[in-house]
Amino acid sequence: MIIGGFMSLDGKTAPKTREGQLFTPFMGPKMHEKLHRLRTEVDCILVGVGTILADNPRLTVRLAEGKTPLRVVLDSKARTPPDAAILNPEEAPTIIAVSRSAPSDIVEKLRSRVEVIECGEVKVNVKELLERLYERGVRRLLVEGGGEVRWSFLRERVVDELFVWVMPMVWGGRDAPTFIDGEGFTTGDDAVELELKKMSVEEGIIVVSFKVKRS
Repeated sequence: MIIGGFMSLDGKTAPKTREGQLFTPFMGPKMHEKLHRLRTEVDCILVGVGTILADNPRLTVRLAEGKTPLRVVLDSKARTPPDAAILNPEEAPTIIAVSRSAPSDIVEKLRSRVEVIECGEVKVNVKELLERLYERGVRRLLVEGGGEVRWSFLRERVVDELFVWVMPMVWGGRDAPTFIDGEGFTTGDDAVELELKKMSVEEGIIVVSFKVKRS
């Protein structure tokens, strides 16, 4: 599986208010097409519910040839709004992954719109989710965000590749969200080690991709 996304030069994915300008307005046509082409190369795109609440993305393929892949939302408490753009089944199939402790009435409302998978007791168990998606034929999965979700997959050591697009801006702020959030590892020995695959500058954006080393 692959983890990827945008960040500022100082590693932030949004200002401290978690509001404001998005990265995409600063992207040129080449990078816009590159992003959509990446989506055509995977079987599934996954984001956390925080991304849905903040940006209300469609997660579709619009600027490149190819079919929009399966869309999955990691949503332990079933907080996906009923009017979220990603719930439109006409654009592409969507799965909401919830925990078994999510409110049953809200889960049923979501289930009336799209497929819902229950994995884990209090939080979505990402390993169980990956097994369920594998059974459905998902072999190449792209995690686009956010920081807590990226951390949950890195923590479980199930990531094969990681890429980041470093945008030419600085936000600062100790409370601003970062590319990888979560509780973090407690020692340097626990760190996820990476091997640089490629680095380039395209339309003023630093594009870096890594292979994740497996211990």
